[in-house]
Amino acid sequence: MPAPADSALIDAVDSHDEVIGSVPRGAATTSGAGFRTVHVFVRNGRGLLLQRLAPSRERHAGRWGSSVAGYLHSGETYLEAAERRQREELGLNGPLREVGKTLFREADATKFVTLFETEARGATVREPEHISELRWWTDRELASMVASAPERFTPTFQQLYAEFGAERGIGSST
Repeated sequence: MPAPADSALIDAVDSHDEVIGSVPRGAATTSGAGFRTVHVFVRNGRGLLLQRLAPSRERHAGRWGSSVAGYLHSGETYLEAAERRQREELGLNGPLREVGKTLFREADATKFVTLFETEARGATVREPEHISELRWWTDRELASMVASAPERFTPTFQQLYAEFGAERGIGSST
């Protein structure tokens, strides 16, 4: 099942991440409702895998973001969405470990983001209209680039990297 279309309904949530209704995915950031997304950091001995968003993307085109990211379908759990999106975006089926949850203010809405991590040797772009490129970043080069050119990364990735990167060993001097 692919990512929800703009017209697909996703769960609207309150300030405690409890479902209170639904909203079209395309209006999630402007509806004032809270909504849910998942991100996955894929790591291995080469570093952290990031995806570069396709130039045709409406939001954050050409920026680097989390290895995997996506909205939850209505009624879907965070884990189910992360498992689905890692398969759809990168062809991965590895076990996921929950890292944590954070809030992100986006336009007029509150986005709840749960971050997972997994390990993989490689990945393949399965959605070229969504992802233009994959790249393994060493911890050192990622820390340097985020510090010197944060505009090259999506706002959500920047926040996840700031909140959870150090505890995952990302950005260390290795």
